[in-house]
Amino acid sequence: MSTFLVISRHSPESCWISNAKTRQIHLNLVKGLESLLKKHKITMLGCWFDLPGHTLYEFYDSPTLEAFQKMAMEPEILQWGTFNTMEIRMVNSMDDVMPLLNQPVPK
Repeated sequence: MSTFLVISRHSPESCWISNAKTRQIHLNLVKGLESLLKKHKITMLGCWFDLPGHTLYEFYDSPTLEAFQKMAMEPEILQWGTFNTMEIRMVNSMDDVMPLLNQPVPK
């Protein structure tokens, strides 16, 4: 499994709190997200909103990079991308990193 962090940012003008069009796009994505995750065998680990900063943080476990890329190309995700800038990072847990930390430093 690979873990991905997605950071989505939007402008105050396109914020779903005050913009009816982007609110509908957001609602459509939320309604269909579970089936998209199931289709691509991806698990959402968590989702946090920084409302004043117009930023969303999401963590996902995906069986492969390709599965995550395919989900990102789904129409609902692409529509979300029309008003969000998304930064996607593959991240590691502390458990993944500990064996590396315990190795001797190369000379």
